Amino acid sequence: MKKITMGFLLVLLVFTLNGCDTSERDQRFTVVATTTYIGDMINMIGGDYVHVETLMAPGVDPHDYEPRQSDTERLINADMIVANGLNLEERMVDVLREFSGDKMFVLGEHVPEHQLLHEDNDVVDPHIWFNLDIWSKLVMVAAEAMGALDEDHADIYIARATAYQHDLRMLDAYIKSQIERLPTDKRILVTAHDAFAYFGEAYGFEVHAIQGISTESEASIRDIDQLAQLLVQQNIQSVFFESSVPQTTVNALVESARSLNHDVNIGGELYSDSTGPMSKGHETLLRTYRVNIDVIVSALLEE
Repeated sequence: MKKITMGFLLVLLVFTLNGCDTSERDQRFTVVATTTYIGDMINMIGGDYVHVETLMAPGVDPHDYEPRQSDTERLINADMIVANGLNLEERMVDVLREFSGDKMFVLGEHVPEHQLLHEDNDVVDPHIWFNLDIWSKLVMVAAEAMGALDEDHADIYIARATAYQHDLRMLDAYIKSQIERLPTDKRILVTAHDAFAYFGEAYGFEVHAIQGISTESEASIRDIDQLAQLLVQQNIQSVFFESSVPQTTVNALVESARSLNHDVNIGGELYSDSTGPMSKGHETLLRTYRVNIDVIVSALLEE
């Protein structure tokens, strides 16, 4: 009988401890991020003081992501929602519009107009995370917004944001050191869709893509053939596909160039609209960007 009582007490203790853990977790400041890049940013700012839920998984294309009922529930229950904006989350616009006030924070609204890039038809380019100067400033703006809603941890958010900005500066230095290995005439990047314009502007790359800023746009045979002719004219020998975009258009570009007697290699996979998977250790912006630049430089050096 004594053993049964002791066993019961142990079970009760386990449930009590688990209940405390759950309570502490539930009391954390909850932020729902739309994309993996944003989820990573908020994790870096909040650490253990914030519970981050990211709607889109690694490898998911935010341009055509359809929100689910469970997403709406998570948005309703969140203390704060952080979105990219600039029409990146194209199919979530109506859902996100339902949330306003301090709870809703849109990163794109805090980028100075002169730093935003545009397509030829004046559509704003939403891929702002590839300009580390823009992203670093947004880190601090997001930290201040989080602190305004969660005043008890405001100083911690600012301190962590400051440390993260240092990491971003170190990443920028690494990227520049890698690019220095490339002759200037090799600094041409051809990808599946136009996600790397901010990267190109920041680091002096000429950037071309099969599709436009949004993957919702269709690449025509004419678009592919014209880009193939450019590959021939500039003797570009490497093109890259993206983890969140089907590889079919890149394969079509390679075949089109081959029909012009110009051999093109697929230089590798780049992460564009999503960070890499945790299984590969590429789940943060710092790791994703580092992998991207290593793949780009390695492929272009081999041409």
